[in-house]
Amino acid sequence: MTFRPKQNRILASLEKGEVPLGMQVSTGEPTLIEVLASTGFDFYMLDMEHSRITLETMEHCIRAADASGITTLVRVAENEESLLRQSIEAGAQGVVIPHVKNKEDIRKAIDFVRYPPEGKCGICPAIRAANFSKEGWDDYLEHSRKQTMLIPLLEDKDAFEKAEEILGELKSGVDAVGFGRGDLAQSITPPGQKVNWEHPYLTEAFQRLLAISKKIGIPVIAMPWPETTPQHAKAAIDNGARIILYSVDLLLFYNLCLGIVQAMKHL
Repeated sequence: MTFRPKQNRILASLEKGEVPLGMQVSTGEPTLIEVLASTGFDFYMLDMEHSRITLETMEHCIRAADASGITTLVRVAENEESLLRQSIEAGAQGVVIPHVKNKEDIRKAIDFVRYPPEGKCGICPAIRAANFSKEGWDDYLEHSRKQTMLIPLLEDKDAFEKAEEILGELKSGVDAVGFGRGDLAQSITPPGQKVNWEHPYLTEAFQRLLAISKKIGIPVIAMPWPETTPQHAKAAIDNGARIILYSVDLLLFYNLCLGIVQAMKHL
């Protein structure tokens, strides 16, 4: 059987000059992923860092995504070989790596994700991503080289001091970079003080990342801020973000439920 490639809708949209739209999924619910596909989202990011999603559930989510035509990114819990390799072998079209701080971190991830000669990822044709067959294996390798995204998440102050060298290791036309506002805000908060989500350094770091992104040609993934609205998403795009991760499934559901309860109490 020959290899059956699937489209990376993020890269396809970028090639057409469009802005890919995604959702962060923490529930690990395949039906919800089908809903995202049915309503027109281009991709979703399965968050395995801040959830209890197992590797088995991850694969079920990717199956649902493939069947409904939406692209899967997996945010792994850490920059660890087996987590990254298993995500790719299950059929994820990109991996998001948290807390990348320097060139060494991103080189390690590249070795884990990319096949030789670009990286050192071990091969096995009996994987879901390659249609469980060595027939068409070379086609799968070529497809992976051109379509599998590596996305470091910059969310530590050290990372922004070395952002240019980190992005310099990425592949233009394939990879992207994420901005981790939450952890960055927490990391610069003095002990005993409340997190300042509007700290000037957050804006400074984001602008620096956007400037490096434009210079090197690596698109930035951003979330609407300070409010989750289309208007704030547009502001991020106008500022230079190329990919929008709109919100988190659980946050949207929480806000919807809260609004219903508050409205019912005032009937």
